[in-house]
Amino acid sequence: MYKLALLGRDISYTRSPAVHSAIARAVGAEIDFKVVDVSYDDLGDAVNRLFDECDGFFVTKPYKTDIKRYLGETETRCGVNFVRCCDKRGFNTDGVGFIRALDKNFCDWRKNVNAALVLGAGGAAYSVAEALAATGKRVYVLNRTMINAAKLCSVIGAQLYVNQPTQLIVNCTSVGVNGEDVLSELCVLPEFKYAFDLIYSTETPFLRRCRNGGATVCDGRDMLIYQAIEGDKILFSRDLDADGLYEKVAIAIDGQL
Repeated sequence: MYKLALLGRDISYTRSPAVHSAIARAVGAEIDFKVVDVSYDDLGDAVNRLFDECDGFFVTKPYKTDIKRYLGETETRCGVNFVRCCDKRGFNTDGVGFIRALDKNFCDWRKNVNAALVLGAGGAAYSVAEALAATGKRVYVLNRTMINAAKLCSVIGAQLYVNQPTQLIVNCTSVGVNGEDVLSELCVLPEFKYAFDLIYSTETPFLRRCRNGGATVCDGRDMLIYQAIEGDKILFSRDLDADGLYEKVAIAIDGQL
């Protein structure tokens, strides 16, 4: 029996337990999965309990960078979204999950996208920006707090967005969960060929406006599944077939996300 958890704040909406349960069934493993929703003041105590009680845990907003202070080693310079408890090592599977989701939903994006705009400057934005840069795309960043956007750019080698032409836009913020429109908040027109929102379970105003503007759009459902598979590969120490496993998981959780 593997013991897994998801650590974050204000994450009652999460569907991660369903995803990981489906993965475990597909590979013939058993897991016990819990959601740990804590305030910043309680983060340290929560992390120490997870080290003692779990085989591994996933990390979501807003702790993907804060978690690093509790780890011995990380496999990424960006945010950590999976921790292996036996050696307190941090990993990032968001970037791989994001690119797999792009390939699945935007089959021609690699040849049609020269530059991408990343909205946000949190842990997920770091992962997405780094993954896009690794494919050879120019990456621009826009965030409400300019200093945070500039820091992300310096780490990844991206540039601040000042209306440069881009074909792909990715919302890495939580703006939209409650019906807000991130494009209006950041004063961006929905003039893109592809639009991707890390938020899942609902069509956000961001995706709606981009779709109405002619873009091909995708929410974060497939990224959620793919990054979970990559994390569980680390946990189970198995070289799992990500695409084959994705199909089984997607069928198993149909209607739950």
